[in-house]
Amino acid sequence: MRTSNVSSVYDKIKKLNAVCATLSGLVLLFVTFSIFVDVILRYFFNRPSIWVTEITTYLFLYIIFLGTAYALQEGMHIRVTFLLDRFNEKVIRIINLITALFAMIFSFVLLWETSEMTWYAFKEKWTSPTMLNAPYAYIYVAMVFGSFLLFVTFLCDTALKFRAVTPEKETEKG
Repeated sequence: MRTSNVSSVYDKIKKLNAVCATLSGLVLLFVTFSIFVDVILRYFFNRPSIWVTEITTYLFLYIIFLGTAYALQEGMHIRVTFLLDRFNEKVIRIINLITALFAMIFSFVLLWETSEMTWYAFKEKWTSPTMLNAPYAYIYVAMVFGSFLLFVTFLCDTALKFRAVTPEKETEKG
């Protein structure tokens, strides 16, 4: 894939990631409000709800998996960099490439495993063992979608960073 193609795909992925992050924020707002209302109902009216704890637990998966790719594209993931200060730019670039490759492998395995688990949940009609009897497949879909976005974001970001013109290539051209 050419750099311009990767760039245009990545621009679309970035927009989708931003939409997902916004959705994640709205879900967080709903979860916060639901817990607040449940606390009021429980302690002031002695009328707790039966759904808030379970539903908010499931929605946390949506919050996490919908926001992870956006956090990656914005550079908000945690990085340990105190050792990198000891190396020159070329070594740092190699370390970053190796790290990105491991992260892509991890996100691909995560995508694979969550896809497999979601498929079984659909096929076997898994449900929660609670009064709500929530179908797990609809809960797990967020993990598959979020893992896919994370993998594609890692892939595009790494391709653009390491196919970009480096200072060495610039002097060779000149």
